[in-house]
Amino acid sequence: MDPNFVQKRMNEIQSNQGFVDAFSKIVSGKAGYKAVIEKKPVIIKCTGCGKILEEVKFCPDCGTKVWIKPTNCPKCTKPVADEDKFCQDCGESLSPPGKLS
Repeated sequence: MDPNFVQKRMNEIQSNQGFVDAFSKIVSGKAGYKAVIEKKPVIIKCTGCGKILEEVKFCPDCGTKVWIKPTNCPKCTKPVADEDKFCQDCGESLSPPGKLS
């Protein structure tokens, strides 16, 4: 799935007042509480030249295809840590295509 689409969709969901109200009530246990939903920008760096990129599929400087490390294993869908190079459940590589870990 396109990471830019996912980020845009998450922003849409989090800007929905009904979602914010429901989330706030779940977090606090009472109505009227306003939880702050932290929106961290996703920083995407080109794996070829290191340039910081925004909403592109290919780096405009070197042409490398943009790759974002998955948060779930692409093979078994188990959650993976950011520092993992391989899935701890099935051994799937979490490195960019064409690179050896």
